[in-house]
Amino acid sequence: MKKVHLLLFFMSSACMLIVGCSDEDSVIEFSDDSSLSESEVLSREAKSGNQTLSDGSVYEGEMLTGKPHGYGERKFQNGDIYEGQFEKGMSHGHGTFRYKGDDFLDRYVGMWSSDKWNGYGTLVLKDGSRVTGQWMKNRLEYGDYEGSDGSIRSGKWRGDWEFLEEGFSKDAFGSEFNGLFNNDGSYRKGFIKNPNGDLYAGNFIANIYHGKGILEKSDGSLYVGTFEDNEFSGSGMLISSDGSKYIGQFLGGLPDGYGVEEQVGGVQYFGSWSQGLKQGSGTVDFGNGASYIGEFRNGLAFDGKYDWGDGRITDSYQDESGNWLDR
Repeated sequence: MKKVHLLLFFMSSACMLIVGCSDEDSVIEFSDDSSLSESEVLSREAKSGNQTLSDGSVYEGEMLTGKPHGYGERKFQNGDIYEGQFEKGMSHGHGTFRYKGDDFLDRYVGMWSSDKWNGYGTLVLKDGSRVTGQWMKNRLEYGDYEGSDGSIRSGKWRGDWEFLEEGFSKDAFGSEFNGLFNNDGSYRKGFIKNPNGDLYAGNFIANIYHGKGILEKSDGSLYVGTFEDNEFSGSGMLISSDGSKYIGQFLGGLPDGYGVEEQVGGVQYFGSWSQGLKQGSGTVDFGNGASYIGEFRNGLAFDGKYDWGDGRITDSYQDESGNWLDR
């Protein structure tokens, strides 16, 4: 009898050691006398299967507790297809979404989180344009846009893949901009190189030069000052390609108001301007001791005193060819 009790004791001890029976991992009994732990049961539940989801979409792939979980494919009623990783019924991890029922979007390939683009990925549009970068809840934070028309936009985005906040942009015509953008995607402040070779650095409104800026034109001229509607306006300095210089007021892209002109030969004019021409009162210093003080019309001396620098002073004017004559 003692031998029987000892045998039962050793068999019970062996069961405890081999099965690992404890409060933390309960045993489930089956009719065939086999047993599985709870963790093993859950693992077995994550298996492949087919299921029609509540929105009418059809899922085929790995599942857990009746939901898509792991790798699978989900086909929507409008023709859209998602293939990739799932977690607790939602797109999560790496996957590809093909937009069959969308006239604008073609596909997204990249990282997902809770059914949203989240992480690094590429969005391809129906016209062939593509957006690649870092996404957060369907909104682009940093990345590159390559348009089917050859345009490029790259940098920090305003949470939407349509408009940059700061970065580089090249349009279909070849203009290259680097700087800050407005909420509507237009240029705010930065540097632009135009296809004709003009270079501009400064402020913009609706993609046109407006405010303080510097313009270096392809002909070699340089303007530093304020702009309005792409034209010189307000105070500024213009150095022409021949080396002559004007400092003063501008309007409509031309000297207008008070200004000083210095020609290459040293001749200087101090006075009033209108629509790019000397107009009104002004003084000419010829740089050789001679000078003229008087009135101007249409860019020419009209009535004034010419000091020859040798004691002679005459009433003088200019003819249509610019020649100086005495009255």
